[in-house]
Amino acid sequence: MKTAASDEAILRQRIAANIAYYRKLAALTQTELAERINYSDKSVSKWERAAGTPDIYVLTLLSERFGVTVNDLISENAPIPVPDPGLAEKRRVVLCFQFVALVWFAAITIFASLMIFSPNTKYAWLSFIFAVPGSAAVCVALSTLWWGRLARFISVSALAWTIAACVYILIKILNFEFAFLLFTVCSVMQVIVLLWYVYGVLQHPRAPK
Repeated sequence: MKTAASDEAILRQRIAANIAYYRKLAALTQTELAERINYSDKSVSKWERAAGTPDIYVLTLLSERFGVTVNDLISENAPIPVPDPGLAEKRRVVLCFQFVALVWFAAITIFASLMIFSPNTKYAWLSFIFAVPGSAAVCVALSTLWWGRLARFISVSALAWTIAACVYILIKILNFEFAFLLFTVCSVMQVIVLLWYVYGVLQHPRAPK
């Protein structure tokens, strides 16, 4: 005969399995899920190990994040198909390329407009130069939302150096003598970004890089 304690244990295991299932279905790590619901990754790990059970408020947050109902999180068989595990990641990459393409489309539009309405402009080509850090900025924003520390490190570094390159080009056009100092400053910034990355790895060694 089942007891209340055994029923509770079964429910806890069921909720734990469902949270892990829907999290993986959404292509999220425990850390990423924790950030999206403003809880710690230790809490998510505890729920998925059935060492604790989220309250109804947290279950509601999780159901909204996964696009399911609270009943799906507590039911024995969640009635949804299993998609390609890499599909969500592929969509993220494609979406990233789409945003970068929009940046370059804007650059082409600006260049064409300047050539049509102001054909004597000498520096219309700078629109393409500034599209490079613009693309890096898009990568910084999306890597912060979707990917780990390594992607953020690379994108932030790319943004810093491309901005420096753009400013350097402008300075050279203006014949400023100390343009090389800009890259000295950028090198210091790169060291800071590297230290930030290493600190994050040491602080959370098991989190996705």
